[in-house]
Amino acid sequence: MELNVNSTFSLNNGIAMPVFGLGVFKASQEQAAAAVCCALKMGYRMADTARAYSNEQGVGEGIRQSGVPRDQIFVTTKLWKTDYQDAASGLKNSLRRLGLDYVDLLLLHWPFKGYGEAWMQLEELQRQGLCRSIGVSNFKIHHLKELAQGGATVTPQVNQTEIHPVNTEEELCNYCRQNGIQVEAYSPLGGEGRLLLDDPRLVGMREHYRRTPSQILLRWDIQRGIIAIPKSVHEERIRENMGLFDFDLSQGDLQTISDMNSNDRRNYDPDRIDERPSWMEPKFSD
Repeated sequence: MELNVNSTFSLNNGIAMPVFGLGVFKASQEQAAAAVCCALKMGYRMADTARAYSNEQGVGEGIRQSGVPRDQIFVTTKLWKTDYQDAASGLKNSLRRLGLDYVDLLLLHWPFKGYGEAWMQLEELQRQGLCRSIGVSNFKIHHLKELAQGGATVTPQVNQTEIHPVNTEEELCNYCRQNGIQVEAYSPLGGEGRLLLDDPRLVGMREHYRRTPSQILLRWDIQRGIIAIPKSVHEERIRENMGLFDFDLSQGDLQTISDMNSNDRRNYDPDRIDERPSWMEPKFSD
């Protein structure tokens, strides 16, 4: 598959979204600014943040420091549940923190109670041009179906969810493909503190392809049409993660990685998100 750092996938509204970008989950404002600036200067063209990360200001600062024109950068942010009743205010506050006039993709972060009503507001914000594309995060198949059944007139452009070799979400990915929803993988290397890079199958591929396990896992995503946004705040890792565009995994090796699946979702269960303990809620610092 011919892909490079400038490659994009076309969303169902015709917007081009980069196949690869930078995540900044758990990064401080200063770390996010430095990481985004570094990544953009290296050639990345997508940055993913969220209200819940408390680093939108840092992402915006990194964009400005990079010198890369705004129209060449794909910026994603996500609304938290406190914004679901007034998504317009939530987005405008995010834009203020980012220092931007619009975002390229606005997501509902989780299927919190009231997500159907919040989605209808996102459709209006898209019509106003404040967000070029709209989508969801951590939505299962039944959540996506409930949006359509609830009167949604816009099919989500993107579903960002946890995907890595031990949580491949094949059924969800197939549903999204069949319905024109682009899948985007967060925690593509297994999640912070629980990386999968030492698996013997990946070590063997490392020797064969002469690539790092992280490059192999990221290639596994994009070669299957899934956008990947690995998180890093370290320059050497940001550079390493970008080195996935000059080799192809064989069909057999793609399947070997997929066969690692054990349905081991490491983030919270979306069906129980409204029951999550208060101590697990994000602590906003801005």
